[in-house]
Amino acid sequence: MRGTWTKTALFTLVAMLGVSGCGGPLEEEGPLEEQEELTLDEGDEVSALEGDKPSCKRVKADPKLLWPPNHKFHTVTLSGKDDYGKPFKVTIKKVLQDEPVDGLGDGDTAPDARWAGTYRDRVQLRAERSGREDGRVYCITFSAKDSKGHTCTGTLEVGVPHDMGGHSTPVNSGCRYDSFGHY
Repeated sequence: MRGTWTKTALFTLVAMLGVSGCGGPLEEEGPLEEQEELTLDEGDEVSALEGDKPSCKRVKADPKLLWPPNHKFHTVTLSGKDDYGKPFKVTIKKVLQDEPVDGLGDGDTAPDARWAGTYRDRVQLRAERSGREDGRVYCITFSAKDSKGHTCTGTLEVGVPHDMGGHSTPVNSGCRYDSFGHY
């Protein structure tokens, strides 16, 4: 059997065949346009890929660490491929950080983030951290759309270590400062 099946069609088929033990009573369904479309693949197994939400865990930041802390901007790009091997369309929504934008011991430069031209899948972040703290962490919140039009949201961390010795892993002490300097 090949073709596209809706949950209603599959549940009707199951009920007609008298199959039991499918996990309890049938759920009440919403309007037809909200139903998840199921497909039959070549092996005659039901696949729910068409209605699945993509995994934002496949989106990565490059680079993940900014070094040296010389107050210069570095372009950080978010990218990844969906379940179908196609690139996500990533849109950065906001960037927060765990140190004040113009805090003590960070070189007194602000803002700490700016857009990389008209691109919304990349942002420029300042390689800066307070010399008095445990490194800076930028929290980048984004949405990603897969090649089927499904979306997910997530947050990735990019850090500026205190040093490259014993304190080379920045510690996120709570991203609450807007890196763009908006208050």
